[in-house]
Amino acid sequence: MLIPAIRKDSTTGYKNVTFNRSKNKFQAEVQDGGKRIFLGCFDTAQGAATAYARSEYGRADAAKLLQPRPALTAAGAEAIQLAEREGLTLAISSSNNTGYKGVCYNPNQTGSKKYQLRVGAGSRK
Repeated sequence: MLIPAIRKDSTTGYKNVTFNRSKNKFQAEVQDGGKRIFLGCFDTAQGAATAYARSEYGRADAAKLLQPRPALTAAGAEAIQLAEREGLTLAISSSNNTGYKGVCYNPNQTGSKKYQLRVGAGSRK
């Protein structure tokens, strides 16, 4: 399974695949614990994406993508419709309790403040 790019400004469309202008090739590389691991240079973006997909990192990403998603609640469906009307897309996440990237649930808060958006400084572009 080729892993699609997470960033919307990706020029290749694949995760961990970039175009190296000096070599006129596509390259696949990952970051592991702050260390860059080079997977190789390829003639096509698909070739580089295939190398990433075959690596242990790509297989782990594919396993996450294939995990079943929790059933959508009425509030979740309403949030998606509202976002679409505004031209936005909600990013689904299996790593938190709300099911959406950057959205946290705090049961100690009251009313609509139980759900909070948390955005890191590095993610604003």
